Amino acid sequence: MLLALAVATLLLWWGLTVDWALGVRSMATLRRANVPEPARWPALSVVIPARDEAPALETTLESLLRQELPGLEVVVVDDRSHDATRAIAERVAGRDERVRVLGIDALPAGWLGKTHALQRGADAANGDWLLFADADVRFAPGALRRALVYALSRELDHLVVLPRLEARGALLRSFVAAFGLLFSVYTRPWRARDPRSRAAIGIGAFGLVRRHAYRAVGGHTAIRLRPDDDLSLGRLLKHGGCRQEAVFGADDVAVEWYPDLGAALRGLNKNAFAGMGYSTLRVAAVVVALLLTNVLPFVLLPFVGGPVRWVNALVVATVAFVYAFDAPRLRHGAWLFVLHPVGTTLLAYAAAASAAKALRRGQIEWRGTRYSLDELRQRPTPSVEGGDPSRGEGRRPREDGEGAGDAHDRAGVDSGRPAQPESPSVAGVDARRDDDPSG
Repeated sequence: MLLALAVATLLLWWGLTVDWALGVRSMATLRRANVPEPARWPALSVVIPARDEAPALETTLESLLRQELPGLEVVVVDDRSHDATRAIAERVAGRDERVRVLGIDALPAGWLGKTHALQRGADAANGDWLLFADADVRFAPGALRRALVYALSRELDHLVVLPRLEARGALLRSFVAAFGLLFSVYTRPWRARDPRSRAAIGIGAFGLVRRHAYRAVGGHTAIRLRPDDDLSLGRLLKHGGCRQEAVFGADDVAVEWYPDLGAALRGLNKNAFAGMGYSTLRVAAVVVALLLTNVLPFVLLPFVGGPVRWVNALVVATVAFVYAFDAPRLRHGAWLFVLHPVGTTLLAYAAAASAAKALRRGQIEWRGTRYSLDELRQRPTPSVEGGDPSRGEGRRPREDGEGAGDAHDRAGVDSGRPAQPESPSVAGVDARRDDDPSG
């Protein structure tokens, strides 16, 4: 029994490792991309939803304002903050006209705070491109310029830059490293650029989107009750026929995902259940699979002998190889593989606790607002043009002059309320904090 399980685990790890290693090697690194600059720069609007982000917001804004990019504007959407977030944003706006501040004092029914703030910011933005970014992200000089050049040269509609996730303390670093590895295996970001694949990607720290593509798929209005808004938007765009790609950007974009392990567990406790489609069966399957394939080989290794021990040793060696292979890109130490079972156990606990808490209460609480599971589980009819990209059915959204701009004419920048197109069915796992700027 143990030998069969060990062999199955080893074969699974080998298969996933080959796919993963070839995939990440095929991905570009933003800083190393050598592409020509355009003759004319399109306007770029950075949309930052911010709720109680006073400690980090000014640093983020300063890093954005150091970008040498023509036509740059920054739209900060203060979503019912209780601290000095709005005052800080307005102070920065007072000394730099590229910054505008929108204030939200009440949340409309049927919305999560962050998706509402993102939609309001997008409605008010003037750029040809929209960059959705969190309020505690730091951008290296030239990062936006490099990202925009890359997106234009590749004729993309959606560019995701994978940031450097910073963490303090060995346990939190192991948690972040394990999450990053499992998230990449789950989402397969290297497949996002393949129009025949259903794989899609989205990151809250850096999501660059053509404005006309964003409008054409319904924007955040179409995912207004998705806590995992970043990945949901990525799936919405990809399944709507948009050209999408993810690149590594550790040298250009950095974020401290959580300040400590307790905050990380509380954050995933809120949104892990949403990331698994509010399915109890899926949560149970994921937790069992994580423990059997990522934890048990490490635990058994000192206590078994013979073939079982050797096979489990090969599993552990494979995990060590993966961490060493990934270390230069994600800037974590290769030695963290020894804590992989600890980080994975914490992830499994967060997923199980998230589901148990939501099922016990019949609701989740998001920044002081409660939402019933029945409301969150709604799956309205998709309204996205296109079809299943895995069957080549998707069609790229039309340019503004071809009719895609009509949605914006009806949007909340004029009425004060975001438009209400129908929502597509989306699900995923949030790669970003859940106590994010808004909520």
